[in-house]
Amino acid sequence: MSSSASQSNKWRRVTLACQTCRHRKSRCSGDRPCILCQELDVECLYGEGGSPNNLTMGKRSHDTSELGEIDVSESSIDGMGAMKLTDEEDCGFFGPSSNIAFMRYISRAIAKASPHREPTLRPSPPQRECGGMVSIAKSRPPSRGPASGAENSTPSPAVNIHALPSEERTWSLIQQYFYKTGQLLPFIHEPSFCKTYFQMKRERFSKVRRTWLGLLNIVLAIAASLSTKGDVPAEKRIQEFDVYYQRANGLCDRDSRRNASLEMVQYLLILGQYLQGTQKSVQAWTAHGLAISATYQLSLHSPDANRGFPPLECEIRKRTWFGCVLLDRTLSMTFGRPCSIPDSYVKLDMPSQNLQMLSLTPETETHPMLNESCYGANLGTEVPTSSIDAMSGILEDQRRLDEWRLQQLPSLGLQVWDTPMSCEDIEKMDAGSVIHHRFNVVLSVRYNNLRILVHRRCLESLLDSFQTQDDTMVTSETRLLQHMGLNSVASCVESAVSIMSTVYNISSGSGWRREFLGAWNYSLYYTFNAALVIFGSLIVASKERDRNPSAWTMIYHSRSYIDTAAETLRQLDSGNPVVERC
Repeated sequence: MSSSASQSNKWRRVTLACQTCRHRKSRCSGDRPCILCQELDVECLYGEGGSPNNLTMGKRSHDTSELGEIDVSESSIDGMGAMKLTDEEDCGFFGPSSNIAFMRYISRAIAKASPHREPTLRPSPPQRECGGMVSIAKSRPPSRGPASGAENSTPSPAVNIHALPSEERTWSLIQQYFYKTGQLLPFIHEPSFCKTYFQMKRERFSKVRRTWLGLLNIVLAIAASLSTKGDVPAEKRIQEFDVYYQRANGLCDRDSRRNASLEMVQYLLILGQYLQGTQKSVQAWTAHGLAISATYQLSLHSPDANRGFPPLECEIRKRTWFGCVLLDRTLSMTFGRPCSIPDSYVKLDMPSQNLQMLSLTPETETHPMLNESCYGANLGTEVPTSSIDAMSGILEDQRRLDEWRLQQLPSLGLQVWDTPMSCEDIEKMDAGSVIHHRFNVVLSVRYNNLRILVHRRCLESLLDSFQTQDDTMVTSETRLLQHMGLNSVASCVESAVSIMSTVYNISSGSGWRREFLGAWNYSLYYTFNAALVIFGSLIVASKERDRNPSAWTMIYHSRSYIDTAAETLRQLDSGNPVVERC
């Protein structure tokens, strides 16, 4: 073919030119991105009729097993472990319910117990501690080469956002997603999602929405990240799911700030879940904020707006809204920040159960949602209350938690284990009901974590009043707290032991019984928090045992569970840097 003919085909007339070509008064090839934008290395944008949300990917979206370099940039805080000390320039608000706030109580108690030696956990300078702002002395691990942090890394080559893994691997990860995450948070309709995927295959990837391809990649990323099978080294698995994340980010990052669609909200919700289990976990808060903004823009929260949609789409909208609510409560708890969705905004009826895996009698009753009233909604503006008022609040929260466990859960055919789960208990569970058992295990661990949060305020008060002075310095308020607080501390320790026993015994197993646990990063969060609670309780017991030795015996017997927690973390995901740091 002659060069003139080639040039003629290359610059064929198109009906819509990109903004760059129109501005430069140049011929546009009509590709997305067009040839000129590729040569100039600029962003290729189309105007009316070619919004990013309506873009179709060209034939370059083909099956490939090609993987790029891992993005080794890491945040100074792990959202689930949340234990790495921050640099001053990276400080952020981590309120009362976060374990960073709890660690400050432990740090101060250690400092009071050993005033002449520098504590291992340095407490924040008082002038920087107001409002729960984390601003602890700079602390970074020693450099271990390029993978130790962004400051040592070299820019990774661009990841091909149009690529996908092999068809076998893609389908395997899709199935894993709907078998795990898709069961606990079922806001993506599995048949519709799979139908779109097979249609994309039939059309040889020539026409697919950019946002849907991003949604597919983030589904692949979270499915790969939650798989902890021992046959795949953690380093290799991390490299795989990070590339899927980079592809999803390349496809949807720009659109997430410009276009609101149900697909985009679902993408952002899964992105937030994914980020919680990585070293980029602080970004989960930002992704969740974008999801909520788009949710309000689409009126997913409105009963009136939802009535105008067909039944299936109405149900998917409702599930996506409740996905936002549930993840909002989770992030509020782990980051210690105020909820973005007030309880008063939750007006929709509960989602229908006939699309869930559990075949239960549909319920229309709306159950009241648990909140963390004892943490002042994590606003960081709490007014100190008396010990009597504090204990009254704790008892009321425990009453509501018990009501949820004893009345609402049985109506769903579920149960919570409020005692340690033994190996024998796990062995009795049958392979035909893995999903049902997983619901029970996940709810049991979360119940015990909530019980810890309810009673932890009392433990924090005891840590805060920890002194090296003699009993003559103890006030009547402190005596009352000591007397009433012992039961709360015991409740914390009981739930901590239950969490660690359950996670340890399940993670020690092999095969399908390991599937009873939820996401490894949540198991890490619950186990790490439980170990902190026992450690804090032992600090208090070291002072209080002389006053009432028999009452604190149970606390001392829990000492061995700190070793259990360390072993549990090793079993969760060997070689994972987030786990190793905890």
